[in-house]
Amino acid sequence: MALSFIMVLCLLVYRLAEFRLRSRLAETQQTILDQVQKPTARPTMRWVFQCFEGIELLHVHTATTSLVLVLRLQPVHQLILQLLGPPCEKFYILSG
Repeated sequence: MALSFIMVLCLLVYRLAEFRLRSRLAETQQTILDQVQKPTARPTMRWVFQCFEGIELLHVHTATTSLVLVLRLQPVHQLILQLLGPPCEKFYILSG
């Protein structure tokens, strides 16, 4: 029973993220490229998650400072993060 509840909760979050991204794309009249490199204003979250594969965090620690760099973040990723809003941006835009 508890596992079913967690699954339903995950699907709800997934759907809300997809709805938010599609709404913001429609509001701003922007598109992103889909799997076959054609512009779309109605991407699936599955595609968006696949798009973000390969992005890595590099943690650099020295005696005086520590720095976190986001590697392989492309303009399409920045656009998606901007459309999803500041709560999502803060996870990836760490290094300014």
